[in-house]
Amino acid sequence: MKIVYLYESFVFLGGVERILIDKMNLLSHEADYTIYALTYNQGNHPVSYELDSRVCHIDLAVNSHLRYRYRGLKKLWDGLKRQYLLYQRLKEQLAAIAPDVIVTTTSGNLAILNNLKGRIPLVVESHEGYDHIDALGLMTWYQRMKVYIRYRQLHHCDVIVSLTENDAKKWRKRYSRVVVIPNLVHLNPTGRLSDVSQKRVIFVGRLNDQKGFPELMAVWRITHLRHPDWSLNLYGKGDNNQLDEITNGVNAYPPVSDVFVKFCESSILVVTSLWEPFGLVIPEAMSCGLPVISFEADGPNSIISDGEDGYIIRNRDIETFANRLCQLIENKEQRQEMGRKAVASSQSFSAEHILPLWKQLFESYKNSNLNI
Repeated sequence: MKIVYLYESFVFLGGVERILIDKMNLLSHEADYTIYALTYNQGNHPVSYELDSRVCHIDLAVNSHLRYRYRGLKKLWDGLKRQYLLYQRLKEQLAAIAPDVIVTTTSGNLAILNNLKGRIPLVVESHEGYDHIDALGLMTWYQRMKVYIRYRQLHHCDVIVSLTENDAKKWRKRYSRVVVIPNLVHLNPTGRLSDVSQKRVIFVGRLNDQKGFPELMAVWRITHLRHPDWSLNLYGKGDNNQLDEITNGVNAYPPVSDVFVKFCESSILVVTSLWEPFGLVIPEAMSCGLPVISFEADGPNSIISDGEDGYIIRNRDIETFANRLCQLIENKEQRQEMGRKAVASSQSFSAEHILPLWKQLFESYKNSNLNI
């Protein structure tokens, strides 16, 4: 079975990039599918995570970002030319490959794919979640219009794959063909677990408003006053304005590829996102034996068992978040017990559990008996 994945580029050390690459690797190795990874803005950049040699990576060399060299009408014209170039090159590749299924994300070029796919099933993965559209209220009317026009294209796809049942319920208000398949998570490969004795709290993600960076700093200011011997270690990119907010006891580092080593050197993971369709770092950290404290959101709510392997905090309740964090800091035995349960919880997102769901979906197209 031949499956094409279309994604802009595998340049960044991001969650979606890791998920897609892990999945393509496993499908090519475990399921014995022929996998094609088509990108269009990869350029000369190396692939951010190791890609199995059996996965055929083809970059269409559209380089859409180069339109930003221009302004005004020239920028618009250059963008239109590059969209046409993408259309032509993607058309050629799809004709040459003749895939059984095409997979993309909600941020992909849905209009082009719908125009080209013909009778080929199009599977769209929702990694952003239904509620992500303008959740911060910062989009211009033009940006909102582009997003909603793009989302109208989802009516022409064959299925939307949501990460959680809560998110799927929201998609089903507008789209009839929705299934739930949680992220396939690359779990702890280090062979060891955190002993949760290190006085380190860890945060992994972009240092921006969507990830709740201002709220994180507010939580830490309270925590640091009560436990000045503990540190908060941040792994992620942020602009200078965000970095200026960093307070005492906080260490900021760039993203790392060996994040599991950092989890094993820490004792608690904190997640403060305004919205989080899944939250890849949660099961990753849990697989290293870390309890997790998170604000409520679709992803964390579906992964964390409140009071068992971590805590779910009412959205933006800074004081309660800080109190729970201090509670775990002050109780090593509780951290250890929650950490043990976290390891067990994380296994439900392993390849052993998730890969068969994808195989079932793909095979149902092959057998022409999809029933959703």
